[in-house]
Amino acid sequence: MADTVPLRKRLSCYPEEHVDSAGLATTSHYRLPADFVEKAVRRLGWVSIVYAVFFLSMWILYRLSPTGAALSDADRHFYAASTLLGVVLGGGMAVFTFVGRASLYAKLDAGLLFQVLGALLISVAETHSPLKPGEVIRGHSSVSVWLVFFALLVPGCKLRAPLAAALTALMAPLGMLVSMRWYGVPAPSAEQWALLYGPTFITAAVTVPLAGVVYNLGAQVSRARDMGSYEMTGMIGRGGMGEVWRARHRLLARPAAIKLIRPESLYGHEVQQADARRRFEREAKAIASLQSPNTVTLFDYGANQEGTFYYVMELLDGLDLETFVNRHGPVPADRAIYVLRQICDSLAEAHSLGLTHRDIKPRNIMLCRFGLRYDFVKVLDFGLAKFKDARSEVQLTQEGITTGTPAFMAPEMATAAATVDGRADIYALGCVAYWLLTGKLVFEASTPLAMVLAHVQTPPVPPSLRSEMEIPEPLERLILQCLSKDPAQRPPSVRLVAKELAAMAPPGGWDDAKAEDWWTIHYPGKVDAGFSQPDPESAAVTAAV
Repeated sequence: MADTVPLRKRLSCYPEEHVDSAGLATTSHYRLPADFVEKAVRRLGWVSIVYAVFFLSMWILYRLSPTGAALSDADRHFYAASTLLGVVLGGGMAVFTFVGRASLYAKLDAGLLFQVLGALLISVAETHSPLKPGEVIRGHSSVSVWLVFFALLVPGCKLRAPLAAALTALMAPLGMLVSMRWYGVPAPSAEQWALLYGPTFITAAVTVPLAGVVYNLGAQVSRARDMGSYEMTGMIGRGGMGEVWRARHRLLARPAAIKLIRPESLYGHEVQQADARRRFEREAKAIASLQSPNTVTLFDYGANQEGTFYYVMELLDGLDLETFVNRHGPVPADRAIYVLRQICDSLAEAHSLGLTHRDIKPRNIMLCRFGLRYDFVKVLDFGLAKFKDARSEVQLTQEGITTGTPAFMAPEMATAAATVDGRADIYALGCVAYWLLTGKLVFEASTPLAMVLAHVQTPPVPPSLRSEMEIPEPLERLILQCLSKDPAQRPPSVRLVAKELAAMAPPGGWDDAKAEDWWTIHYPGKVDAGFSQPDPESAAVTAAV
């Protein structure tokens, strides 16, 4: 069968799902760790700035030197035009690199185009001056230096880097042809062509394996980051607290998700590493002790040599509730009750062990296919949890720092109250129920601070007034009770919330059979992971395939 894959896709450094809706790079044919690529992109930005400054500096030197004073008007115009082009090309690339919203890998690809166009401008600039009679060109084109510069500082993917190197080398003689055509530069002899551009093509041939060495070093860094018995196979997302990677167990071939967490994102920059490690281990053990089937399973945890903490958790097939409602709209009351009861099961066990989640939100709740179960709930990301036992009280986040998500934050968390317990999770559960039934946040605000203040001060609008769907009065009353500003006015425990939900579940309502029918119709295969990735800002980990 003939190969029908377009050349554009064969040259692409990405699979089709390479960028999610937020512009985050996922797995790529670069297969380099994200921080390695990020540093390469940063170097690309500085190379662009140096390029622009170089052209500007040369123009200033020509203007101040005796040689520049003797230039003809045509030469002055040329140097002014080439300077402008160099500044625009280098400055534009620097702006795109440092400010642009494209993925890191897309910026590296744009850097290869900058490499080619930059070489053409260098060649035109260096060949503009006519040769004197009898003069023989010695040395070789500055494009050779440009080639080596890029090979060492900016790694290209294996498919495009050789092509970019060849095109860059071709820009050297092309620049001479441009000078001959537009500026009347006499044609060099065959010997001069060979002396000037032969080394450039040799350099291009050498830089391909040189770039391969740099690329392989980055790949080795990626392999060295394999966590324990797990091998990381591709990045799912990245955010302010770290990265989320797909992974598999080396021996069991079991899929998993690994979240890498930078210590300073949880503890602040002043805390000592030893103290951070002790707190992390205490908290991970508490999370691992949770046995509810509705709590995401923790396989492993630890810290690598760089001091980065990691969780290894199960890889899930499903959608988080934020994505689910955005994609399919609010759910009927009976289905909402079905989902909320499972969330209560996870939280009830955690609360019985003295563990408060503190970041319950739709993004941290997955609705999954789990074995033969459908609409099966998994509560994620206990990494911001607060754990209390009989001997001491420890919490993963640094004392005195308010953590959580503004749209789902209990008033006592927003005001940094001394007592934050399971009733804060009950408040967030009310916010999640509100979202499920209406598709809207309890409070809409333009800034996080305004939203936090609304949770502290503003009474919520009953969900029935913001939804076209019928919401039973007992369910609405329970949700509004969960959303009470005063923790004492909320249900005293998640178990009681679960009992009330069970009592109001209608006969013949949502059940396993209806859930299976829904999933069979809407998702006969695996759920599209591009729309159900874990929250990269969260402190723990899960993922969807």
